[in-house]
Amino acid sequence: MVSDNAAGSSSGAPGWVVGGTADDDVEHPGGSIPLSTGTVCELISNARRRAVIEHVATLDADEDVGMGDLARTIAGEEHDIPPATVSAEQRKTVYVSLLQNHLPKLDAANVVAWNDRSGMVAHGECVGSLAALVESIDRACDPDGG
Repeated sequence: MVSDNAAGSSSGAPGWVVGGTADDDVEHPGGSIPLSTGTVCELISNARRRAVIEHVATLDADEDVGMGDLARTIAGEEHDIPPATVSAEQRKTVYVSLLQNHLPKLDAANVVAWNDRSGMVAHGECVGSLAALVESIDRACDPDGG
């Protein structure tokens, strides 16, 4: 039986997001996440990692994206400008942080599949589930979108 808390909440967010319920009867958007709560919280605690998760999740399962393109897209979002107008310095700042910090963490947790030699990033084991979780949290924190 699903408790009221697990079924939903007055905030409009699913109860499993707001109430922390992990009831087996609750359907989780995007599927299950085979990571500990602490790991998930650490991975989604950084805006750039959330951006990587969100962008990679939009790719087809057999598609990948280069680190340079990913860095340019994220830099554009951070500066609220089109990716084509991102400066070399803006792109480099994001690229270096992806290379040295964010992609290794996401790859180690099997969230993305990152080939450090080719610089290509693709779906990992649970990128879709994590992206769905981030989207649910975003809706719960700002249900009006503004």
